Amino acid sequence: MSDFLLGGSGMPPLPDASDAPADPGALLDAWLAEADRAGVREALAATLATASVDGVPSSRTLRLAALGADGVVFGTSAASRKGRDLAANPRASVTVYWRELALQLRLDGEVEVLSADASDALFADRPPAARAATVVSEQDAQLGDLGVLRARAEALAGGDPIARPDDWFGYRLVPSSIEFWQGSPDRLHRRLRYERAADGMWSVHGLQP
Repeated sequence: MSDFLLGGSGMPPLPDASDAPADPGALLDAWLAEADRAGVREALAATLATASVDGVPSSRTLRLAALGADGVVFGTSAASRKGRDLAANPRASVTVYWRELALQLRLDGEVEVLSADASDALFADRPPAARAATVVSEQDAQLGDLGVLRARAEALAGGDPIARPDDWFGYRLVPSSIEFWQGSPDRLHRRLRYERAADGMWSVHGLQP
C-alpha cells in the first residue's frame, strides 16, 4: 500500500480515547463531511457481511441509503441471499473504506426491517432505472437472456411510477459497536472503538493496530 493511501489525506490524527467525543455520532458526522469536502467517490459504498443460521458467511458491496451512529440503512429483496440471511440471523457488519482519505469505518449490530411506509419511501428515492431493475430482476436467480431482462427494465423505467415489490424492504443496522480506523505511513494505524451498552450509553477505547 502506498504512502498516499496511508496518510496523504491531511486529516488530523484520531484522538486518544480520553479525548474522543462521548458519542460516536459527532466523529462520524465529521468524517462524512470530510469525505464530501475531499470528493470521495462513492462515499456511501459499503461491504455488508451477513451469515446464515448455520454460520456460513457472505458479503457484498452495496450503496447505503443512510450512514450514521443511530443506524445504517439499505434496501434489498427479502428473497436475496442477504435477505434470507437476515431473516434467519438478524445481525450484520458494515465496512466503509475511503481510499482517498485512508479512513475506514466498521459498524456491527442487529438489523431490523423497516415498515412498509418507510420501505416505500426508500424505494421511491431510487432512480427510475434502479427501481425498474429491481422489479424485473429475480435477484440471485440464474440468468437467461440479459437482453430480454434489459429490455423489460428499460420499458418499465419509461412508464408509470414504479411501485415497490412486495418482497423488497428497507433494513436498518442499529450499531452496537463502531470502529474508526485511520491509516498511517508508519503502519501504526490509529483505531478507536465505540461500544453501546444496554442503556444506550457509549464507551470508547483505543485499539492497537
